[in-house]
Amino acid sequence: MPAVDQAVAFAALHDACLTIIVASENVSLAAAAEPYGYALALSVAEELGAQHLAAVRTRVKDSPVDVDVHGLLDDPAVLPRAARGESRYADIVLIPGAERWRDDALRRHISETVLFTGTPILIMPADWTPRAFTHLALGWNASLESFRATRTLLTLAEPGASTDVLVVDQIENYQAGQAVPGSYIARHLARHGLRVEVHAIPSCKRGAAYTMQSFVAQHGADALVVGGYGRSRALEFILGGVTRELIGYQQVPVVLVH
Repeated sequence: MPAVDQAVAFAALHDACLTIIVASENVSLAAAAEPYGYALALSVAEELGAQHLAAVRTRVKDSPVDVDVHGLLDDPAVLPRAARGESRYADIVLIPGAERWRDDALRRHISETVLFTGTPILIMPADWTPRAFTHLALGWNASLESFRATRTLLTLAEPGASTDVLVVDQIENYQAGQAVPGSYIARHLARHGLRVEVHAIPSCKRGAAYTMQSFVAQHGADALVVGGYGRSRALEFILGGVTRELIGYQQVPVVLVH
């Protein structure tokens, strides 16, 4: 429920309409072999789903913005695809952080599936209080995903916002006579009226996800904006990757763009 409050507050900041999807697992398929057991399990699942919907609707009944609450009751394997379909009709998807989901595997699966719709995802830590984005950090590595993240940052940032361009572990390959990593995108952001600084920071083998989130927390930025899945999901799964680490744990609000 605190995540519902965060979503309402964020929507109110932007005078936006909010759709809340209450995803309930349909466990009745586990009892499909026994007709009576299936019917009983389905009845219980539907009743629990109705209770969840009613609780959320009660929570938002006095919201200052228009809130539409509806539910998805389906097999856990189908829920990510259903959530993906819902996300196509949103400007941004808000997802509670890792510590607030009962089923962490389902949370990760839904997050990764929705990310591939192209809709930006804002992952909300438990202690986050929504506020106008006057100070943002951009994770930058000159990839196509980074460029897409930059465009999203421009839509989220308040006029004249401070922006930290974070270049992690790239400066070591810099050669004299080349443009300093991050300088071109910093110039682009400055042309849009933002106040920009470029920070070349080493990960010190702690990983880019941890390094960028730590920077944001220490410097008081409102959120980290970063491109997701510069490699295929299969390769990220094998090798590990920044996107999976950011989905897995949040110190700060993280906006993922793919």
